[in-house]
Amino acid sequence: MSDVVMTALSTARPAASLAGSNLDLDLMDIGQLVAVDAAWPLHPGCLRAAAESEIIEWARRQPTEVPLRVTVRLPPDAMGRADKARLGDALATHFGLLAEAQERSAKEHLSDARRSLAIGLAILAACLTTAWLLVADFPERPLTRIARESIGILGWVAMWKPVEMLLHDRRPILRRLRLLRRLAQASVRVVPAGPR
Repeated sequence: MSDVVMTALSTARPAASLAGSNLDLDLMDIGQLVAVDAAWPLHPGCLRAAAESEIIEWARRQPTEVPLRVTVRLPPDAMGRADKARLGDALATHFGLLAEAQERSAKEHLSDARRSLAIGLAILAACLTTAWLLVADFPERPLTRIARESIGILGWVAMWKPVEMLLHDRRPILRRLRLLRRLAQASVRVVPAGPR
């Protein structure tokens, strides 16, 4: 991405209020924001990587209870191209597709966590049963106690990752999913830029 694009995005003027959070993007051409190709109006292009990153980072800093709005300011001669390209639809489609991919990732993560939990519980049950049998079949000696405690610890360690996946790893995935859904629902306005 060119320095012009990065400058346009890095000088975006974010503003938040109770009515909503607004991101103003001053661009020279819509090509700075989206990849416009020959199939553009029928098949929306993708947001450029730097633009996507900047918009997501901006949205992450906004209060979750307010709607998001993006205002794209373009020179008057670029306005017709932006209208033809349905820029608002393109942004909604882009973030909607990202949200769908993140939702699939969240479902896969939950499935992996459940599978890991089932394996962890089976290992824990086997270890605790083995430790209990050691107490029942062998006299209490230091080596017997070390073996019993070690086997019990092994069982609990087998539960560590499944519990971490369910309680901690899932939250950032769901937080990003909510953020992408908010961006997919953001209102996008294309307006002519004032004199520079």
